[in-house]
Amino acid sequence: MQKVTELLPAIFAILVFVVIWFVIRRILGSISDKINNSEVYKEDTLRVLEEIRDELKELNKNNSSK
Repeated sequence: MQKVTELLPAIFAILVFVVIWFVIRRILGSISDKINNSEVYKEDTLRVLEEIRDELKELNKNNSSK
């Protein structure tokens, strides 16, 4: 019983480090997801803007030929 009580602080410290590690890992994972989502959003926005530009060029070409 005495050995178990001597090991309790070490076990508690290990558990605290494991919990902190999981929390930091979750935070970094969510930050990474937000960065990836912003990149996808940027690509989608760029694609839509390119489509609008192409449509405007086509409309301008049609109006110029009339």
